Amino acid sequence: MASAKLQHRELSILVGILAGILLAVFASSTPVTNLSLVDLVIFLTIPSLAGALAGFSDPKHSVGNGVLVGIVVGLAYVIMAAVRLTSLIPANIVLFLILSVPIWGVLGGAGAMFVHRASTINQHSLPASSASPVSKLCASCSVSNPPDALFCKNCGSKLP
Repeated sequence: MASAKLQHRELSILVGILAGILLAVFASSTPVTNLSLVDLVIFLTIPSLAGALAGFSDPKHSVGNGVLVGIVVGLAYVIMAAVRLTSLIPANIVLFLILSVPIWGVLGGAGAMFVHRASTINQHSLPASSASPVSKLCASCSVSNPPDALFCKNCGSKLP
């Protein structure tokens, strides 16, 4: 049963897409024909960060969210770059723009997978002492007491 509210997965995808498009707007300020090494690093970083953001928000569907975010943001980047180009586009630029979409999808999925693995490693490496201690139940009145309590906070009976 679908509800009218945004679910966790849709919200994480939306956040990733919005962040990726915002970053792509800044990246598309450099014309595709004049890409430098810095522009290439930015080109590879945008989908990875957007995918990581989507994967971090919803760890259950992290890779799928990352791929979807990468593809949508890649399409936005291609559209923004194509609008800024002149009417005569060289074939190598067209190929670059066509290949950008699946590349960004893969990079978005990789960013999400990296975040998912990092979060699961951190969850498994927590020490066992960080678990909350079990509270003491009073035998007389069945009230839950702090684990270090010697007497019941309700009736004053001695706790085991």
